[in-house]
Amino acid sequence: MGFNDRIWATFCNMKYKGFLLELLVSKYQKLDRNVNIFLAIASSGSIAVWAVWQQYPLVWSSIIALSQFITAIKPYFPYSKIIHELNSRSSKLDLLNVEFERFWNKVQRGKLTEDIIEQLFFDHNKTYAEVLKFPDDILFDTSKAIEESANQRMNNYLKTNYGITVPKT
Repeated sequence: MGFNDRIWATFCNMKYKGFLLELLVSKYQKLDRNVNIFLAIASSGSIAVWAVWQQYPLVWSSIIALSQFITAIKPYFPYSKIIHELNSRSSKLDLLNVEFERFWNKVQRGKLTEDIIEQLFFDHNKTYAEVLKFPDDILFDTSKAIEESANQRMNNYLKTNYGITVPKT
């Protein structure tokens, strides 16, 4: 693989990771919002659903017990911390990708010497590694659906900005 191919592959990989981080932010925001909505309804709805409580006391007491359990363990759901980390790194990655795309365009136009290209390439890779290094207490998973959605966004980006159509596998 030539150096230009490595630069292009790195750009595509980092652009894909940017889309992936955006989708993960959305995933964890939805999870956090849903937990908070459930807790709000369960804690403030006790008077509003008095009729349900009288007719189905087991159902309502189960909802209350579940909400108390979730409230007790919610501090161990670090959704807000995960959202903050993912959001912060997603923003940094977006800015780095703009810089890297500018770098790629200069390489393509022959505006840089080989030594400068090599230096900038490895400088960018170092910065990418720093941005994508998450603290040990931040754990998140990426589903197949999110990966496929990120791939679709990447394919749309390549087609829109570079006229490249990626064959479906």
